[in-house]
Amino acid sequence: MNPEEFHYLDKFNNQYFKNMREVRISSLYWVWDNLSSNSGSIRRKTIIELIPYQSLEKLLSELESEERYEDCQVVWDIMNLYEKNERKGHYKELF
Repeated sequence: MNPEEFHYLDKFNNQYFKNMREVRISSLYWVWDNLSSNSGSIRRKTIIELIPYQSLEKLLSELESEERYEDCQVVWDIMNLYEKNERKGHYKELF
């Protein structure tokens, strides 16, 4: 094993992925706060194009299983931004 392989082996352990998930959750809080406050720094269309609905569904189910209901509320609020056709990723076909 060379040094580069060792570096990546150490970097991508389970704790690394758990930390990345927490960063993602905190980013969703930031997105929701900016959208709710109408600060104009982020738009609904940007959220829909950058965050796949299916990934939010998966995250919501994981948070529910861990009983993190405050985090679930933020994810649920963001999921409610999506229209029915946007939930399956068909929103790009409309334009």
